[in-house]
Amino acid sequence: MQLLILILHDTGFMDEILAELMDAGIRGGTLLDCEGVLQAIAHTSVEPPPIFGALRQYLNPERGDTNKMLISAVSESEAETASRIINKVTGGLDKANTGILMTLPILKIEGLAK
Repeated sequence: MQLLILILHDTGFMDEILAELMDAGIRGGTLLDCEGVLQAIAHTSVEPPPIFGALRQYLNPERGDTNKMLISAVSESEAETASRIINKVTGGLDKANTGILMTLPILKIEGLAK
C-alpha cells in the first residue's frame, strides 16, 4: 500500500481528477484545504525573513483561494494509475504552480473497508 498525497495549486482541476479516479476504480480518500508557506507569508503583516521576502515577487497576493490536498491509501498499481490521470488532467505537474504528487509506503493500516 502507498499513501498518495496530491497538493493541487490549481484547484479547478480537482473535480475532474476525482471523477476520473472514481471511474478508474480508485475510491476513498480525504480532501483538505491547505495553504503553502509562501502564500501564508504573502498574506501576513509580519516582515518575512530575507529569503522569503525575495520570493514574494513570484506570488500573486490577490489569489485568495486555498490549495487542495488529497490523501488516499492506494495500491502500487493504483498509485501509477492516479499519477497518469492527474498528469493528464492538469497537463503535467511539471508546469509551474500546478501541484505536487508524492507517494509514501504505508507500513501499517487499519480501518479500510474491504
